[in-house]
Amino acid sequence: MVTWSIALAIGLALGTCTLAFTSSAMAPQKCLFIWHASGFLMSVIWTYITAEELVSLLESLGTIIGMNPSVLGLTILAWGNSLGDLTSNVAMTMHDGPDGAQIAITGCYAGPVFNIFVGLGFSFVIACWSDYPVPYMVPGNPHLCETVGFMICGLLWALVVLTKREMQLDRTLAVGLLAIYFCFLFVKVARVVGLIDVSVYNPLKTL
Repeated sequence: MVTWSIALAIGLALGTCTLAFTSSAMAPQKCLFIWHASGFLMSVIWTYITAEELVSLLESLGTIIGMNPSVLGLTILAWGNSLGDLTSNVAMTMHDGPDGAQIAITGCYAGPVFNIFVGLGFSFVIACWSDYPVPYMVPGNPHLCETVGFMICGLLWALVVLTKREMQLDRTLAVGLLAIYFCFLFVKVARVVGLIDVSVYNPLKTL
């Protein structure tokens, strides 16, 4: 309720300013930084609220139908989170020529890089700051190495194929990336539903 109240108050204030100081016939001509910053702020706030509600909805749905929340996160949540990027990247690649394809490929890798370095970076800084001077201990996850391994395989596959083909995209790259992803998805879902015994298959045992 606190987040909703803050978002509603900021939205009403910015909406009132927009109604009073702008015209529907033309875009704002003054204080453009304030307009862009306020629009970015509201986008972040509403994205956060939407994500929170979506996660709660998926957890409720998993409880109702008896499905493990991990499966919902690996499928519906992950696909829904990436559907907008997928649509925009495909449209840009098909209609904007080589420049569009370059922008789409850059966006595909720049987004995860931003999430990993900036998202995890800020999260760890806040967590370490809250526990200071006690060191912050990351909870152990026996399947972390497995997830990182699939990610490294995808990056290495793209690096090798693009280098061999002089940075030209073709079906070999696409088929290989899709095969790696579906193998990752199969292993995760199979473990959740019990097809793979966690006590037998533990990647940390090999380290």
